[in-house]
Amino acid sequence: MKMGLLMVFALSLISATTLLSTHSLALTEDGKTLLEIKGQFNDSRNSLWNWRATDASHCNWTGISCYPNEDLVRSINLPYMQLGGIISSSIGKLRRLQRLALHQNSLHGPIPAEIAQCTELKAIYLRANYLQGSIPIEIGNLSYLTILDLSSNSLKGSIPPSIGQLKRLLTLNLSTNFLSGQIPTDGILAAFGNKSFVGNLDLCGLPIQKPCLGSLGFPAVLPHSNDDEPQVPTNTKHSTHYVHGILIGAMSTLGVALVALLSFLWICFLSKKERVSKKYTEMKKQVVADPSAKLITFHGDLPYSSWEIIEKLELLSEENVVGSGGFGTVYKMVMNDCSIFAVKRIDRSREGSDKVFERELEILGSIKHINLVNLRGYCQLPSAKLLIYDYMGYGSLDDILHENVQEQQPLNWNARLRIALGSARGLAYLHHDCCPRIVHRDIKSSNILLDENLEPRVSDFGLAKLLIDEEAHVTTVVAGTFGYLAPEYLQSGRATEKSDVYSFGVLLLELVTGKRPTDPAFVKRGLNVVGWMNTLIGENRLEDIVDERCIDANVETVEAVLDIAARCTNANPDDRPSMNRVLQMLEEVMSPCPSEFYESHLDYC
Repeated sequence: MKMGLLMVFALSLISATTLLSTHSLALTEDGKTLLEIKGQFNDSRNSLWNWRATDASHCNWTGISCYPNEDLVRSINLPYMQLGGIISSSIGKLRRLQRLALHQNSLHGPIPAEIAQCTELKAIYLRANYLQGSIPIEIGNLSYLTILDLSSNSLKGSIPPSIGQLKRLLTLNLSTNFLSGQIPTDGILAAFGNKSFVGNLDLCGLPIQKPCLGSLGFPAVLPHSNDDEPQVPTNTKHSTHYVHGILIGAMSTLGVALVALLSFLWICFLSKKERVSKKYTEMKKQVVADPSAKLITFHGDLPYSSWEIIEKLELLSEENVVGSGGFGTVYKMVMNDCSIFAVKRIDRSREGSDKVFERELEILGSIKHINLVNLRGYCQLPSAKLLIYDYMGYGSLDDILHENVQEQQPLNWNARLRIALGSARGLAYLHHDCCPRIVHRDIKSSNILLDENLEPRVSDFGLAKLLIDEEAHVTTVVAGTFGYLAPEYLQSGRATEKSDVYSFGVLLLELVTGKRPTDPAFVKRGLNVVGWMNTLIGENRLEDIVDERCIDANVETVEAVLDIAARCTNANPDDRPSMNRVLQMLEEVMSPCPSEFYESHLDYC
C-alpha cells in the first residue's frame, strides 16, 4: 500500500514538473528577455511580482504592452517603481521595442550600447536615476527616435556628435549631469538650446553661450560677424582729430533730426487732439439726445462711474482695434488708472446684431467661471451696442498659434496641454453645471482668449444656445465656422452638446498640429484635419502630425491627446464622450499616474 502511494506521489511530482516546464517553454523569446532584464533589477518593492516564468504570456505583466495579436514587446513603462540595479544589455534583444520608460528609479551603471539594437525605438526616458559612464555613440543609429531624456543622472564624458543624425528628434534633455567638452552642433543638435544642456558645469559652446577654452587655456571667442572687428588706428594724433570730427558731425546731424521729429510729433498731437475734441463733442450731443446711454455693470466690480466709461468708450478709434468679427469690432480701452478692458462694439446696422447682443447678455450676465471670458458690463449708444470684458493680454489662441503676433515664442507642448485643459473646463461648465445647459456652437481657436499666464478663456457667446427644451437648439440656419462643425450639424442644423465636443476635438488637433482645420495641405488631398490625422495615424506617421515648433512634445501625451481628439471627432455623435469625460481624460494625461494605474491605462501614463 505504501509503495502504491509513493508511486502516485512520484507520478504527480513528475507531472507537475512537466507542466511547469511546459509553461516556461510557452514564453516567447521576448518573454525570456524580460526575465533576464528583471534579473538585473533590484526590485525592493516587489513591483514586478507578476513577471513569472510560469506564465503563458508576458503581455499582461506590469508595465509591458505588446503589439496587437503579437507577443512582441512594444513598450516598457516602469517609472516611479524604486527599481535598483542596472539596465541589462539583454535590452537589445527586444528588436521591436518602441518606448523605454525607466525614469525616476534608482538604477546605476552604464547605459548599455546594445540599446541601439532596438532599431524601432521612438522614446527613451531614463531621467532621475544614477546612471554612470558616457552616452553610447550607438544611440545615433536610432533613426526613429523622437525623445531622448537622460537628465538628472551621473553621466560623464562628451556629447556624441552622432546624436545629430537623429533627424526625427523632437525632445532632447541631457541636463543635470557631469558631461563635459564642447557641445556639438552637428545636424539636429543645432536646434536645441540651453534647456537641453543646463546643469553640466563643464560643457561649453554656442547652445549655452559659454565660450570654450582654447589650447592655451584662454576662452575661445564665439563666432561673430566681421563687422564687429574694431578698427585699430595706426597714427594716434591723426586718429584723435578724425574721431573728434566724426563726433561733432554726428551730434549736429542728431540735433537736426531731433528737432524735425519733435516738430512732426507736435503737429500730429495737435491734429489728434482736434479730432478727439470734435468726436467728444459729437458723443456728448448723442448722450444728451438719448438718455438710455448708460452703463450697466455685472458682478459689481467696476470702480468707475457710467460717465467715465462712456467717455472712454466714445474716444476709441482705429488705433485701439485689437480684433474684428462678423458682428463688430473689438477695442482695447485703457482707463485713467491704467486698468485695461476689451470692448466689443456691435454695429446696430448689421443684420442679426440685436440677437447677438441679447444672447451674450443673457448668457454671460448670469454665469462666471475662471475659464470663461468675464463680462464686466454693457452700454447701449445710439450708433452701437457695447460689451465690456476683461482684457486678455495674449489675444486669441489663433493669433499666437498661427499669426505669431508680436514675435512671441511658439507655444510649447506643456502650454498647449494647459490651454486644452482650461478650455475643456470652461466648456464642461457650460454643458454640465449651468441651468439651463448651454451649447456654445462656435468653439474655435479665435474664440479661446489667453491672459498673460496663458490661462484660456472661452469667449464669443453670440451664437450660443440655452437648452431649455428639446426644440430650443434646432435651427434653420447653420451657424459657426467651417472646419469646426460636426457633420450631423451641417446636415440637420441640430446643435447639441456633442456638436461642441466635435468642435473641441478639432481644436485639440489644431493644438497638436499647429495647423488650421482647413489648411491647404489637407484640401489638396480632399481632407480636413480630422481625415488627415486618421490617415497619418493609419500609416504610423505620428512624427508628421506634431507641430515641428513643439520640440518638447513627448510621445506618451501626444498619443493620448490624439486618442481623445479621435473620440471627440467620431462620426457618430452617440459615440463621442461628454465634455465631463473629455475633461477627466485630459486631467489624467497631465497628472502623474499611480503605479496601480499603469496596466489599464498605459496610453495615459
